[in-house]
Amino acid sequence: MPKWKDNVIFLSSKPYGEVGMVASVFSAKNGRYKGFVHGGNSNKKRAVFQQGNLCSAEWKARISEQMGSFKLELIQSTAPTLMYNPIQLSALLSICEISDYILPEREPNPVLFEATIKLFDLLKISNSENISWVKGYINWEIGLLSELGFSLKLDDCAVTGKKTDLAFVSPKTGRAVCYEVGLPYKNKLINLPKFLGGSNDRNKKNELKDLIQGLQLTKFFLELNFFKDKPFPHSRLRFTKLLEDKLYKGHLNDKR
Repeated sequence: MPKWKDNVIFLSSKPYGEVGMVASVFSAKNGRYKGFVHGGNSNKKRAVFQQGNLCSAEWKARISEQMGSFKLELIQSTAPTLMYNPIQLSALLSICEISDYILPEREPNPVLFEATIKLFDLLKISNSENISWVKGYINWEIGLLSELGFSLKLDDCAVTGKKTDLAFVSPKTGRAVCYEVGLPYKNKLINLPKFLGGSNDRNKKNELKDLIQGLQLTKFFLELNFFKDKPFPHSRLRFTKLLEDKLYKGHLNDKR
């Protein structure tokens, strides 16, 4: 009988039968896995099965091709610590939803697992006023793309090889382009945020606007490679919208 034990990140669940559910989890040693949880949809266990929770898992099946069943025990709650920080909570849900959509099933990825746990820890210690943690989120998405074979190359210009005055990213190659080369085609290129190596400060972007451009950059390549035929995750759209609202309110306050 095939079986394994590991710590997992809880990604999602669907009701099955009266009180059962099918859970999707991310395991460092086993990748994204689905399994049936007996009584998982009961009132008693519902608090354990929230997106982003870290659990100990035991999976087993009669044969390896079957979906199998899980026994899950809570190690650490994540979402409840973010209930009063809607931007961080939307980021957490986005991480889980994107992972659940695009991670290959049953393919181990310990590097991405550890990066995800570290990002969760960063979310939990951040407050609503300090937004620098968003850089960590964007770098997580860049790392996710890289781990799945779609690396962005942002260190030098794709045309000249220069490492200075980088300002744009090519939507076709995912490579950086310097300001002088990209300016005539800027409407067809993606802005490279300053915190990712962009040196084009001609627009005098503030930090929040720079972070929003970072989210727009990774969103483009996530959509291009994984979401052509299905809706982009709602939680990810909400995450960006909350930051845009924060930017808009900041502009209003500046005008007063």
